[in-house]
Amino acid sequence: MVNSLQRFERFFERLMEGSVGRIFRSPIQPAEIGRRLERAMEGNQLATVDGIVVPNDYSVYLNPQDMVLYTDFVTSLCRQMEDWLIDLADERNYGFIDQVRVQMFGDDRIEPRTISVDAHIAELPGYDPVQQEAVQRTEVYRVVERTGNVPPQLLRVTSAVRPEEMFSIRRQLTTIGRSLDNDVVIPEPEVSRYHARIEYVNGHLEIVDLESTNGTIVNGTQVRRRAIEQGDSVVVGNAKLELLPYRGAVPQGTQGRPR
Repeated sequence: MVNSLQRFERFFERLMEGSVGRIFRSPIQPAEIGRRLERAMEGNQLATVDGIVVPNDYSVYLNPQDMVLYTDFVTSLCRQMEDWLIDLADERNYGFIDQVRVQMFGDDRIEPRTISVDAHIAELPGYDPVQQEAVQRTEVYRVVERTGNVPPQLLRVTSAVRPEEMFSIRRQLTTIGRSLDNDVVIPEPEVSRYHARIEYVNGHLEIVDLESTNGTIVNGTQVRRRAIEQGDSVVVGNAKLELLPYRGAVPQGTQGRPR
């Protein structure tokens, strides 16, 4: 019989396919976050005449250097954690007083490789999932800016296997290839194991071909090294890359919840 934690891990295996190299390098695995959430649920129960009520509002705090490895899918991660907590509560006959919400925050006060969870039984008047995702993206953008020295941009990868997959460009060097230890993993045979690298040089991005089998093409021309900017067409193997502005921010004045 598959237990709840195994189902939780399978959720994230499916969610994070294509980004597994970065997650393997992360000192904090998704299942560890799940265990802490489960512990917070069990440790903050309230007995009522209608049964056991457990927290519905969870805040997960990581050191920014740990959280930044999750930036490409943190909003999906939070939604999956919410679904998992609902399933867990159903299994154990627990109740909630309102919507279940999970948020993730980067906090310098949290030691590296440490997870802190605050859990509360709380009413969430006016809860709006769309606005909540915008709040979470704002927090992700703040963490990316704080931990990197490159103005963040998004890289959209279009391929037959993973159409419209998005990655954040936030470091001096970003590797692209088929091998799972790349920053941008494109698991297709036409893409070399270590195909190309994006470098931040003197205020702009450059793409460098790493002697790949099928080459790197920018705007129809095969290149060894070339500056790239938003709007350029970049092809590695059979995958097209497109640079986009980082759309993590929401209108000024919308903030994540303080700790």
